[in-house]
Amino acid sequence: RSAMARALDWKLPEVAAWHARLGALFADAAEAFLREQGVAPRDLLAVGSHGQTVFHHDGRPEDGSLQLGEPALLADRLGVPVIADFRTADRALGGQGAPVSPFADWVRHHGAENRLAILNLGGIANLTLLEGEQPPRAWDSGPANGPLDALMRADQAGDFDPDGAEAQSGQVLPALLEELKSDSYFARPLPKSTGLERFGRSFAGKIRVAAPQAPRADLLRTACALAAWAVAASLAEACQQPASRLALPLYLCGGGIHNLALVSELREALPGCALRSYQELGGDPDLREAVAFALLADAFLADEAASWPGTTGCRTPARLGSCFLPPALPHKNAVQAI
Repeated sequence: RSAMARALDWKLPEVAAWHARLGALFADAAEAFLREQGVAPRDLLAVGSHGQTVFHHDGRPEDGSLQLGEPALLADRLGVPVIADFRTADRALGGQGAPVSPFADWVRHHGAENRLAILNLGGIANLTLLEGEQPPRAWDSGPANGPLDALMRADQAGDFDPDGAEAQSGQVLPALLEELKSDSYFARPLPKSTGLERFGRSFAGKIRVAAPQAPRADLLRTACALAAWAVAASLAEACQQPASRLALPLYLCGGGIHNLALVSELREALPGCALRSYQELGGDPDLREAVAFALLADAFLADEAASWPGTTGCRTPARLGSCFLPPALPHKNAVQAI
């Protein structure tokens, strides 16, 4: 985790080394998980591996998106095909390459209600809007945990603010909040995507410079308010309705659901929406992304589209992923499996 936080400072040899090292770490984790579940690797059809994102473009797909963790190494260790590289095909079709987890939201939950939204609060906040049988719409609304964690790390106060306790003790600084809202990302049309390159360490630095005398608790609370405002504003844009009048269930998942200050700001920004745990849809809020990439691997094998113009801006629905077979010959069983 410490190394990933410094990824933007890496030189090329470190990128190459971590690509291999992460592949080995993923294999260790997969083997341990399968042992715990009592599942033999040979019983798997395939593995979906997203990899660790160390760079994602800031609105220009041609600038690329880089995920590390060698899929071929994972395929060798487990002896089964690995589906990875889920973002490249979408970008080849003019899409943002993100977000791609809405495919799983649509597969699992599109019939749950006439209209619902799923909000993932990771480093970045991303939304999926499901409206009956229509293809989903999705986008990154802006920051979530990214600047909060960076503010804590900059002061050597830990990797994050547990349960948002410090943020809860702070107050929103109105002038700072208005200044942060002026970031040009928020004016971009939907769908859109971003990353920690914009809303991570550098953004936390801007927050600190804009209010150098403010207590960290106030900076954290203001960053929570900004994240909530961005969610509400983008959802209002998608639904063509003022945020104060929106009335739909909003299911929360990702690490940010444990930040009580962030959830409180979301309730204030969306007074008419019912904020619910993703668990009420039948999923684990902390594992939604893992399930999503298993389903994306399945979609690749089934030759199904997994991104749409309304989720990433791609020109046409796209099949996502590349297949890495176990490298040792012969691998006839692996070929037959797919």
